[in-house]
Amino acid sequence: MSVATGGSEAAAAAGGGGGNRSGGSSGSSSREDSVSAAAAVVQVQQRRHQQGKVTVKYDRKELRKRLVLEEWIVEQLGQLYGCEEEEMPDVEIDIDDLLDAANEEERALKLQETLVDCYKPTEEFIKELLARIRGMRKLSPPQKKSI
Repeated sequence: MSVATGGSEAAAAAGGGGGNRSGGSSGSSSREDSVSAAAAVVQVQQRRHQQGKVTVKYDRKELRKRLVLEEWIVEQLGQLYGCEEEEMPDVEIDIDDLLDAANEEERALKLQETLVDCYKPTEEFIKELLARIRGMRKLSPPQKKSI
């Protein structure tokens, strides 16, 4: 997940792209540059505002935990399958689906079914994953804010 602050974009837009102007400066060209720079700044601010709207609809702490967990899962699957992410077989571990399971045994069974093609032992991975999702809650879709 990347978070754009917009500071460097706004500075580049306001500065005309960091000195990339060519040719002489006529009054009309200079005015057009300042109008387009102002329009670019407004566009960056609007983009930042839209991004802010999206992120407040979710609990950032929960999203961060989920991202860290997903990165860990990809790393562990790479070790289990002995390959890079791009070469990995199509293995989908749905965290929300695991959280929907009635108990730990059902979650472990779902994971074992998902990892049935893995030739390395998966028990440690399953045990660690179950420990990591314990206490997590399912991510609900974003709620529309009423105006």
